Amino acid sequence: MPRVPVACTLSADDASARGDEWRRFVASCVVEVERTETGARLRLHDDDDAVLIAADLARREKACCAFFDFRLALVPEGVWLEVDGPAEAAPVLDELLRVETA
Repeated sequence: MPRVPVACTLSADDASARGDEWRRFVASCVVEVERTETGARLRLHDDDDAVLIAADLARREKACCAFFDFRLALVPEGVWLEVDGPAEAAPVLDELLRVETA
């Protein structure tokens, strides 16, 4: 199976705006972040809006960053957005999950 290159198809301005959108999502909709060997698991707030925002954001991110894989996992303890990618994509994921602190 051919490897998907770690490259984003967004312009620099659009990529910056998307990064800001991810950070707002993490700050407002994510309760917990667990890093995994190949990505991260984000436990969402227990409300429908968080799930809808996660699904929309993951869908749009997959369209420009084909190297990422996204899944929503619905389990008894909550809803998780799971993100996986190649090892060389770890810095991109780190940037998306970075939350600004005051």
